Amino acid sequence: MEKYITVVGKKTTAGTGNVNSSISIGKRKADVDSNNNESSKHVRYEKNKRVRGYIQSWEEKWPWLKYNEDKMFCIYCMEFPSIANPAHSKKTNTFIDGCTHFRVESMKAHQVSEPHLLCTAYYKNKHEQPGPCIPDTVTETPLMSSIKKLNNLQREKFSALFNIAYKIAKYGKPFTDFEIDCQLIEKLGVDLGKNYLNANRCKDFIKAISDSMSDAVKIDLQKSNFVSILADGTTDVSNVEQENVCVRYISPSSKSPVTMLAGIVDLEHGHADGVIDGIFKALALVGLSRETLKSTESGPSLVCLNFDGASVMQGKKNGVAGKLMRDYPHVIPVWCIAHKLQLSVMDAVKDVDVLQRLEATLKGIYKYYHGSPKRRREVKAVADVLEADLAHIPDLKEVRWVASQTKALKAIKTNLFVITTHLGEAASRSDMYAGSAKKYLKDLRSSPVLKIMFLLLDILTIIADLSKFFQTEDLLIIEVLPKMEAACLRLASLKYHPGIYMQEFLEKYSPNTSYFGDVKLSGPCPEVDFKDKTTQDILEKTIAFLDKRFSVFKESPITDLNLVFNFKTWPLDRETLCVFGQKNLDTILDYFEPLFDQKKESIHVEYQDLKAYMSSYKTMPIYDAYIALIQTGVPSLKNIISLVELMLCLSCSTAKCERIFSSLKLLKSRFRASLSQENLQAQLQVMVEGPSLAEFKPDLAIDKWLNSASEGKGRHINGHKVCQKKPVDYNIHSVFTDDVYETVYK
Repeated sequence: MEKYITVVGKKTTAGTGNVNSSISIGKRKADVDSNNNESSKHVRYEKNKRVRGYIQSWEEKWPWLKYNEDKMFCIYCMEFPSIANPAHSKKTNTFIDGCTHFRVESMKAHQVSEPHLLCTAYYKNKHEQPGPCIPDTVTETPLMSSIKKLNNLQREKFSALFNIAYKIAKYGKPFTDFEIDCQLIEKLGVDLGKNYLNANRCKDFIKAISDSMSDAVKIDLQKSNFVSILADGTTDVSNVEQENVCVRYISPSSKSPVTMLAGIVDLEHGHADGVIDGIFKALALVGLSRETLKSTESGPSLVCLNFDGASVMQGKKNGVAGKLMRDYPHVIPVWCIAHKLQLSVMDAVKDVDVLQRLEATLKGIYKYYHGSPKRRREVKAVADVLEADLAHIPDLKEVRWVASQTKALKAIKTNLFVITTHLGEAASRSDMYAGSAKKYLKDLRSSPVLKIMFLLLDILTIIADLSKFFQTEDLLIIEVLPKMEAACLRLASLKYHPGIYMQEFLEKYSPNTSYFGDVKLSGPCPEVDFKDKTTQDILEKTIAFLDKRFSVFKESPITDLNLVFNFKTWPLDRETLCVFGQKNLDTILDYFEPLFDQKKESIHVEYQDLKAYMSSYKTMPIYDAYIALIQTGVPSLKNIISLVELMLCLSCSTAKCERIFSSLKLLKSRFRASLSQENLQAQLQVMVEGPSLAEFKPDLAIDKWLNSASEGKGRHINGHKVCQKKPVDYNIHSVFTDDVYETVYK
């Protein structure tokens, strides 16, 4: 009977168990058929699929588009990479590195992205292209609306305000002048708006300008291989000890050495550790620190320390230079040559009695006339009667002794007859100053004093020429010794041939009649021999002290640099030239071993090529020749050029620091003694490093200010808040001239 029994599947809850089973089997069969169909379709698509590529006509619709090496780029974003792809952004701008998605949607999405819109605004502002910088199709968010409005009316107002603030800073004017200048500008018909017209906002504007300048220096330094630190100290009018710090490096734009202000800081302590802390506090403003200056870190390596001769600065054990050399053993410490020069001359003349007598007379005559308006009127009346031009008699200064001494001696020489005439009349009076007049008159009528005065003028003329050369910013360390040797030769020649001023003395001096020109002499008037022992001793002492003070330039590694790179002293014979400087080059590379450890062999090979290459520059100045070499960028000399850059970076004069202190005295006077350190730094940087008012470009300084609000508070522009962004290392700078502007962008 079992064959007649039918087995029925168990019913499910819905009572459809057999139906579902049948459907499931059918689906599996359908899926298999579908997969087979899709597989065959995929094979057919792979054989006939569309190959996407770049379409040239896209450039007409999107003018910012550029195609190169199978990738698409945005020329606007590439020009401002730090804005298009900021460091804090989580998204990557593919149109900077190159986009390979050749779809219309890629361009449409990039066209309306916020970074692209900002770069578009910057690009069109820079290239002065007419029309709106931001398309009208952009979603009207408060930020985008503010940016669009800033590109016309509001930006013009800010531009005017920043130009006024820049004028205040550039010429060292007080911040309160900002309000007065704004009133004048509005009177002339310029609409400045109703906001930001006070002195406090002027401080903010100047701070933004200064920060943008520091950002530009920071960017340049990151592209440089080497840097020198210059530092000098002074006490300002408010009795605050200020340390002025500068950096010397190769500018990426001009390919030449530049010396820029890093910062000016008030020292907490005057000892070596306090000065070092102040130096690194100033260096932090341009992105440098103790770690980044080491040869093992990225960025520029410290190669030179240039300070004055104070023991706290130059001490080998506990001075600033000594302490820093423990961390940077390959650094060259240099004592400012301008200070060395002055000290050499002062050492030479301090023990000569007749010179001390002359200096005391010069100081006395200055005080005699400076302290009495009546006596100044009297000597002026004498000059008018004698139809002579009265030259100003300056005071003798300890700091700038050479310059002040030269000016004083020339003034006395020019006004000798006028002054002796007036002193003769004043000496005949019975007042309390008659004795002083008699003393000064006796010295000015003494033939030994006059002879020494004219000899000293010959000496100081040579020293002054050397001092001016030592204060130039394009001075190279390898030029110091040859120039100093030339000055010593000129001084030595005075022992055998009278100089210009000594020749004038010999022509005017008449021992027989006891006259010097129109001046009646007093006391003995012997025959004068310009080769006498006094002259010889003064000249020999001056030369000896110059040799002593500048002996460091005859020591390694500076003397090695001079032999290796001073092509004007290279031998002409081929056989001699091929081996010339090789040992000196080894000494240099050993001294800077951490910097050139991997390049030694290549540098030795390229040094021979350099000798042949520089033969065509023999007639050029050394500085110009090596700048031309770097700017040319000969590929076969790339390693030796790196060593040339190091040589160009070495600083030997702190004249830039002295000029900054001169600006400091103009800026922080007894009328502005309470100027804060932050405002002092900002205004001083604009005074020293800023371009002329006509060349100033405020656009990007405005953007710096818009994103510089403190405590998370954004700027309010046209009723909309521009949110504060995280700090972005903008790769741009708005206050330099066109060539620097172009280089910073690129």
